[in-house]
Amino acid sequence: MVNQLDLTIFLKDGTHHIMRIFRLKKCGIAENSFFIESYKEGHIEIPLASIDGFKIERPRGRGAAPEGDSTVFYTAVGILSKHLT
Repeated sequence: MVNQLDLTIFLKDGTHHIMRIFRLKKCGIAENSFFIESYKEGHIEIPLASIDGFKIERPRGRGAAPEGDSTVFYTAVGILSKHLT
């Protein structure tokens, strides 16, 4: 089980997207875009070429995320890490 975390994706234009890692549905790469989807926050899709980096942090006072989130979360981190190396 993963502690509840926030995934922040930084873009080359200086903006960023934050997604709470909670009740994730899926993630992957489609047509040169990274996507991640959760039940609560919906679908976020970002072109791989525009991603500058990412950060993972645990918000204070947050409990644990459902165990099923860990598979999707680790896959997302792997995809982002591979793309950025």
